Amino acid sequence: MAEDFRSLLKERMRISATGERWFEDFDIGDVFYLSIQASTLHDSTPQELLENINDYKEFQVVLQVKQGVSICGKRGAWTNLTSCDWLPLFTEESPILREAARVPVSVVQKIYEDVSACVSAHPEMIIKKRPASIKVL
Repeated sequence: MAEDFRSLLKERMRISATGERWFEDFDIGDVFYLSIQASTLHDSTPQELLENINDYKEFQVVLQVKQGVSICGKRGAWTNLTSCDWLPLFTEESPILREAARVPVSVVQKIYEDVSACVSAHPEMIIKKRPASIKVL
């Protein structure tokens, strides 16, 4: 099991007056950004600003494919995640973005581990740039 994702969350911004807080996204390889959030602004449980991150039962999670990554076909980022039992929790917001509300801590941990493993197992998802000397006719 990988390190608890909650211990890796780094606060990027906080507005205590409104109960808003943002954590930095996880940059997973050259393939995904994984955003895990909880505050009054997010679909978390509870939906409030807590000092102790471990007191949240559920988080809002966004998974985004980075620029230069295949999104469909055999080498597609989403294709490589279709066997993950948590993928149906996500709503497709765009071809590169999926969002899930109120995801339990244990499932967020599984998402973090599965996405990290997927990136390690499938380096072919990254579109290789053609050298400038090769011309396409």
